[in-house]
Amino acid sequence: AGAYSNMDYVKDRVLFHEKVSRALCDLLADPQTSGGLLAAVPKSEAAELLKQLQDTTQWAQIIGEVTDQKAKAIYVEE
Repeated sequence: AGAYSNMDYVKDRVLFHEKVSRALCDLLADPQTSGGLLAAVPKSEAAELLKQLQDTTQWAQIIGEVTDQKAKAIYVEE
């Protein structure tokens, strides 16, 4: 129920591309994934940080970028 509560909370601020699977939508709202998963760094430092993180964990990835404000706060694409 927590995932659906989370999705309901952000539904007006998130736009999911039509090709995004239901499984990915559910994963992004999963309450078990809360905390410690996201870091925002200057674009010029991202590649070096990613390299350092990947030396210790296989899970580190660049997942998006901060852009000028648009109609929604978050856009999710595959």
